[in-house]
Amino acid sequence: MKNVVITFIATLFFTFLFLYGAISSVLTFAPFLATSISQIQQPKPSLQLPLSANRTIPFATPAPIVVVQPYPKLTPLDPPFNPADAGKNFIRIPAINVTVPLVESKSLTDTDVISALQSGVAMYPNGVRPGALGNVFIAGHSTGNPWQGKYRFAFTKINELQNGDVIMLDWKGTRYTYRIYKSEKIVPAPGYTVPSDHLYPTMSLMACWPLWSTSQRILVHADLTNITQLNPRK
Repeated sequence: MKNVVITFIATLFFTFLFLYGAISSVLTFAPFLATSISQIQQPKPSLQLPLSANRTIPFATPAPIVVVQPYPKLTPLDPPFNPADAGKNFIRIPAINVTVPLVESKSLTDTDVISALQSGVAMYPNGVRPGALGNVFIAGHSTGNPWQGKYRFAFTKINELQNGDVIMLDWKGTRYTYRIYKSEKIVPAPGYTVPSDHLYPTMSLMACWPLWSTSQRILVHADLTNITQLNPRK
């Protein structure tokens, strides 16, 4: 019995010592723990990056609008002069592949104009000659019957001509180059005329339209732009 009492007293004594040490440790390190906790709760300030408002942030540059430009229309080169054609008169329109004799009508009568059209295109006598001040007036068939001759389709593609296309008149050894500036369709009427008293060299082409019809006329107007000697004298 005595041993049990001693053991119990010893246990109480060591328990008291353990509790006393624990309480003393807490009281001793409490300030340090508080400081450590405050440091954890209040982190050190980090490096401040500049605000985005202080930076220049370029936006993505939109892709440029691609404008597809049409290819420039190529003006065919002047056809080379054939010495065998010296003394002959021709009209040449490279854009529609026309090379036809240019024939001056003797008068404005139907007989003489039709006769000239049998041999090529007809240059009206009441107009001026190529290169002169005023208007050269030339008529040609757009379609026709076999009896109207092999040049009855000379101006079949006249409607395809555009501003800037060239018309060349080889006349008495000289090439007169005209550039188209206007095309129009008209309804023939009594008294309708095309002025020929211009103060500068011009020319006009005329053909019946539509094809296989005489209800309208196509007129193509051009200005003189160049003169070239084809067979200069030696």
